[in-house]
Amino acid sequence: MIRKALVAIAAVLIVGCNSSPSQTADNTVGGPNLVSTAQTPMKTAATSLSLDWGPKAQAGQVAIADVLSYGGSKPTIAAPAGWQLIRDDSTPTTRQSLYWHAIQANDPSNATWAFSEPVDAQGAVLLLDNVASAAPVDMTSGNTGTGGTLTATSIATTADGDLILSYYATDFHLPGLLGSSPQLPADTETLINQEAAAYEYWVLGSYQSQNGGTEDQVCSAAQLFNWVAAQVAIKHGSH
Repeated sequence: MIRKALVAIAAVLIVGCNSSPSQTADNTVGGPNLVSTAQTPMKTAATSLSLDWGPKAQAGQVAIADVLSYGGSKPTIAAPAGWQLIRDDSTPTTRQSLYWHAIQANDPSNATWAFSEPVDAQGAVLLLDNVASAAPVDMTSGNTGTGGTLTATSIATTADGDLILSYYATDFHLPGLLGSSPQLPADTETLINQEAAAYEYWVLGSYQSQNGGTEDQVCSAAQLFNWVAAQVAIKHGSH
């Protein structure tokens, strides 16, 4: 079955996500706070990708970068100085590489990732405060699939008050079919919603009051091709 023949099927499906009832979109637990988000649109045949989080950054805050690349190859990615890899998950066509960086005084507001060969790439960056900046990442998980639903698999956190970030990326390549207002759960906040694009991705956030297991976060966006998903727990700073 060719791709065009599946459009009618995909058009009738909607986005919906389920997550643990022990999590909430409201930061009532003293966890990390979202300062800002920024996105870089798709660049084709790119050998680098720059992300700019703007003028709001202050020393001690933490930036989380989502570098998305597409195609059959998996080139080497050279991260900017001071950026640490969180995880790198890929299918034959879709790759999601997550990084963190503790903001220093006089840091520039942008950072550039270099690819060893050209790829199509886009990305986003979250700026957070009240984060354990020396070691912000508590636990992570990654998952990939072809067809079905995007599922960011559960993690077992070790710290109270974590911010749980759920990342989803797909090579669905049929923008607009799922609508501009996806149905997302009441216990998560949509931090990034990049639906009306050639390749779609989402970032959701919620807070966990006590350490322990989260649940799979299942986003029922219509998936006919390859997808990548992850959960990342971010620890809060000193109260």
